[in-house]
Amino acid sequence: MEIVKKPDPILSKKTKDIVKIDDSVKDVIVRLWKTHKENACLGVAAPQIGISLNVTVIGFEPNTQDEKKTDRYKDMRPIPRTVLINPKIISHSKEKFIEKEACLSVEKEEADIPRYKVVQIEYLDEAGRKQKMKAKGFVARVVQHEIDHLQGKTIADYRQ
Repeated sequence: MEIVKKPDPILSKKTKDIVKIDDSVKDVIVRLWKTHKENACLGVAAPQIGISLNVTVIGFEPNTQDEKKTDRYKDMRPIPRTVLINPKIISHSKEKFIEKEACLSVEKEEADIPRYKVVQIEYLDEAGRKQKMKAKGFVARVVQHEIDHLQGKTIADYRQ
């Protein structure tokens, strides 16, 4: 699947909340997972495949080809495959940490991004059940990066 790149305007718009998890939403989730696999990335948000819906997928299973990523993120660990529908941060630590991030939608660029060390989020899963997640360190960074996409923000916006 083709990844939408900056300066496409969809990447700068807040996404629409999902009110019903129907077949069209399930199709978007399938497309997100396909894109996730094709790009061997940590997460993909709907705007990155040209869809303005409030849904993202995250997941990571480290392997020997991920040495570049593991060099960058000191506390890199597996992330279970997770679908986040209408995710929102409900609390976070005061403490932040800054690390370089890259993005599929912002080619050949990296930026030093400040992120909360710990975030608690609420979201709906694929079945429409309300869930909570407490994420720390590396996982918190991935979650915040994807939520940024759903809010119309990319790593390029941190440099401005």
